[in-house]
Order: sequence, then structure tokens, then C-alpha cells
Amino acid sequence: MNTHIIRGILAGLLVFCLSGAAWAQHGHSHGAPAVSKGTGAKDSPPAMGSVQTVTLEGVRISLEVMSMGDHRKHMTKGSAHGNADHSKSHSLMVTLQDVASKEIISDARVAFVISGPAERKESGKLTWSGDHYAAGINLEEKGKYQIELRAESGGMERVAQLSYEFK
Repeated sequence: MNTHIIRGILAGLLVFCLSGAAWAQHGHSHGAPAVSKGTGAKDSPPAMGSVQTVTLEGVRISLEVMSMGDHRKHMTKGSAHGNADHSKSHSLMVTLQDVASKEIISDARVAFVISGPAERKESGKLTWSGDHYAAGINLEEKGKYQIELRAESGGMERVAQLSYEFK
């Protein structure tokens, strides 16, 4: 009887420790700390990095822009990114999270419009890529880009206005 209790405690500790390690390995932000900019409620204190977060009508929208070379370093096997996206200069990554439940929203329709320094516009749709929405984009010249994200989920459309500076 005593051995059964000790085995049960050891099994419980093993499961607890392994689930914590799995959770730590699953969570990632592609290496950049959060920055809060854009319209809507501010979520994160300003910091260095390229992640921007804004909360609109109960959904936290996070945007990260990185060079395609840097993005490839963070990709895992089985990623849902298309080969056409890899020919682009940068990767646009968006995460939608329900503020109340903390659940990641994976069934939204997400689109973007980017206006560059020379007033050139690029638009497209982001596709679900395992833990975020993604699209390849071309940033051809250095300067500040305005990024409009449209996310439709739960019968509501949310529009976030963000910016990114390509240096």
C-alpha cells in the first residue's frame, strides 16, 4: 500500500514537470519583446523590438514583422507557409487572442494593406500557420510603413492601424 502512494506521487511529479517543459517549449514570440503601438488600448509597455500589440473589442491583435531570413530560422518542420511567401523580403505575422478566455483565435479571416514610404500599397490575406497568421510581403525601400489589419471573427470585424519602420 505504501509503495502505491509513493509511485502515485512520483508519477504525478513526473507529469507535472514534463508538462511544464512542454509548455515552455511551445510558447515563442520569434525572439522579439513586445511593443505596443497603434489604435486601441495599449497592452504592453514600449520596448525595443518589432512586436506591436493592440486590443480591440475583446481581441488582442499582435503584429510582428521580420526579414524572411530571420523568419526561416524560427520556422519548424511542417510549417504551413507557402513557397511563394519565402520569395518575399519580409514576413508579416499576426496573432489574435480572445482577451476573456485567453484562447488563440485560429478561424478568423485576416487581411492587410501596407502603405510604404513612396505611397506604394501592397495588400493580401494572411493564412493560418500553426500558431499565428502569416503572409510574405515585399518592403522595397527603407522608411516607415503603415499597416492596416482587418480581422473578421465571431461575426465582427476589427481594424487595427499599426506601423513598422524598415531600417
